[in-house]
Amino acid sequence: MLAEKGHTCIQVDFGPPGESEKCSSSQSLVGHLSEELKVNLRLSGNPFPPVIFARGFASLIAQTYISSHPAQGLFMISPPLSNASLFPSILPTPLGEFDYELKFPVAVMAHPAEMDQLRKYSRLGQNELVDLIEHDNLEGQDAFMKIEQWLDELGI
Repeated sequence: MLAEKGHTCIQVDFGPPGESEKCSSSQSLVGHLSEELKVNLRLSGNPFPPVIFARGFASLIAQTYISSHPAQGLFMISPPLSNASLFPSILPTPLGEFDYELKFPVAVMAHPAEMDQLRKYSRLGQNELVDLIEHDNLEGQDAFMKIEQWLDELGI
């Protein structure tokens, strides 16, 4: 839908790691996937820093990427409460929490119950610079409208 509005869009699917993607450490896993994201963004040919959208586990990859690369914005849908919450069920080893400075717009969209947890336990949910967007349906047209509104507010 964003492509129809004139945005260059690249979809890279980063779900929880499968058996073939198992790495000895969480740091090497997210580093490898972040590098894959970097390559995909470079191949797009877009000269501008991206606005990155990530959902769930992919939020770790997006945050790893933006920790050392420019971005125009970051929009996460239902990110994990913390990196620690993913060990050992998804991550093979403990992974330190992100501590990058928010030098660009960041938004988090989640169901109301998830957002309550994010506000209590997540760095993102407690940071006044992060736009928190509660929504019951994260899949439908209404969710897309919320994303589009956020982009409009940024002037993107």
